[in-house]
Amino acid sequence: MRVIPVLDLKSGLAVAAIAGDRDRYGLIRGAPEGCNPLAWARRFRDLLHASGVPGAPALYVADLDAIEGQPPHLELFSEIAGQGVSPWVDAGVRTPDDAPNLLASGVEVIVVGLETVAGPGALAAIVEGAGPDRVCFGLDLHRGRPLVETLDAWGTADPLELCRRAVDLGARTVMVLDLARIGTGRGTGTEPLIRAIRSACPPGLRLIAGGGVSGPEDLNRLGQAGAAAALVGSALRDGRLSPADLRALALGAPCFPRPPGVDAWPG
Repeated sequence: MRVIPVLDLKSGLAVAAIAGDRDRYGLIRGAPEGCNPLAWARRFRDLLHASGVPGAPALYVADLDAIEGQPPHLELFSEIAGQGVSPWVDAGVRTPDDAPNLLASGVEVIVVGLETVAGPGALAAIVEGAGPDRVCFGLDLHRGRPLVETLDAWGTADPLELCRRAVDLGARTVMVLDLARIGTGRGTGTEPLIRAIRSACPPGLRLIAGGGVSGPEDLNRLGQAGAAAALVGSALRDGRLSPADLRALALGAPCFPRPPGVDAWPG
């Protein structure tokens, strides 16, 4: 099980996400890093290095402005990459034309979210252009259902079928994120879907889950369901997931195995 810290950006500042309600996202308070995204990138880097994670650890960055249709914070992505992390960035990618500038800015993996991508043809073209190791398909959900209407573009509203189609289009990494759970500490609630995806899709699929992780128990459930990694935001910021927990994960604790056939992670 791999932990990927989360950094949500709004107007270029670090914010605390709450249940996917972006109007309620506020600046992070009560920590020395405040709303400084570079300081948070360094803190997450240091936490993961102290736990034994080598090299530049992955950091999931959600550019909320870009997801809502504004230009992405390319310069900031470059600065974040300069802090010794590998940014996995969701910047509201819609078409293949959006990908090259992200890659040029230092983004390691482009997260192509269901919420914004123009459709399956766009996803296939992005994977072909960037390469499958540089693209992660974001299966964006709200209370277990697709966050946006998918019938016209994808021909289905079933999350498992959406994941199957993304894999058929070349995706080798899928991120299952239920926005209604973000910042709630109630767990992801997606373990049954993770299990179904693990059973239905190729064994080499890299499967990430996020939204609501509050500590080791949630990670244990996700690992047993078949997730190879988890997004963690507030539980890392406030210490519910401790350095000792991270060290146990890095040492490959028996309750957090990598699912059979999953390749090494990019970044």
